[in-house]
Amino acid sequence: MNRFNFQGEHIREQYFEGWYVKTIDSDNDLSIALIPGVAHFSENESFVQYNINYKGQSYSGKITFPREHFSVVGDPQTIALPKFVLNERGVMGSLSDSGNRIVFDLDFGVFTPIKETVYSPSIMGPFEYLKMPCSHDVISMKHSVTGTVFVNGEKVVIENGSGYIEKDRGSTFPSKYVWAQANNFSEDNKASLFLSVAQIEKSALDFIGTIAVFHDGIEEHRFATYLGTRVNVEVDYQKNQYTVTLRNPRKKLEVWVRLANEMSLIAPMKNEMDYAIKETVKSDITLKFSNADLEALHLTTENGAAELVNW
Repeated sequence: MNRFNFQGEHIREQYFEGWYVKTIDSDNDLSIALIPGVAHFSENESFVQYNINYKGQSYSGKITFPREHFSVVGDPQTIALPKFVLNERGVMGSLSDSGNRIVFDLDFGVFTPIKETVYSPSIMGPFEYLKMPCSHDVISMKHSVTGTVFVNGEKVVIENGSGYIEKDRGSTFPSKYVWAQANNFSEDNKASLFLSVAQIEKSALDFIGTIAVFHDGIEEHRFATYLGTRVNVEVDYQKNQYTVTLRNPRKKLEVWVRLANEMSLIAPMKNEMDYAIKETVKSDITLKFSNADLEALHLTTENGAAELVNW
């Protein structure tokens, strides 16, 4: 199946589904994340959230619509909300709330998807075959982005942007988790990273689960609980940073995240779309990737996205 496509067409109770569409334009010091979606809880709604850092200033907000204002049209699919459309070719819209007006028209290049097999049809691996509280999809680890963005009337022309798209769907976010993403590394503009470590609670299951991909621009390196990955998370609250260490038999991934420029977003938690979390789209991420067959890679970026929730 196409992992981009909307999967909740016939679900009307205790369900959310949302896309996370991020663009980095380091030439103009712009980071922007757009999050369209639907939520079916005590109140049914559709929405678009935004999180932007532009020239050192951060902006975030949520525009809410009735559920019936969300639609899916065409094949391949286009996600449509009032003054907002998203498909695999790009995103266009105009978002206005009490504080900001954001207008954008962005074209996407060729996606970098992750590998899919019968055992692992998505980043969730064999857990994709279960009805999990929160299922995740990685749509594109990296793709080019061009176009224009207006941030409160100031025009930004993007010629060399980097994009990333993922999705979440289910009934609730994990009660605690760390999440990080980056594909704008100073040392290698082809490399990309996604990782999530979360408390998984489903029926009798209760464990810390890991899903992560480091793509070196040529090869995908996956770390996941279903592949036997061992994980360690260390949080330094005083410095507002965390470290994640992932180990496979022949590979090791160490990621250091310093949270900065955090803004508020609303997440689905415990059957309501009202849980405030902090997310950054402009933060420092350093990684070290060690492979028994190759020399270790050290990569850094100032344009990482990250969350630290209840850890």
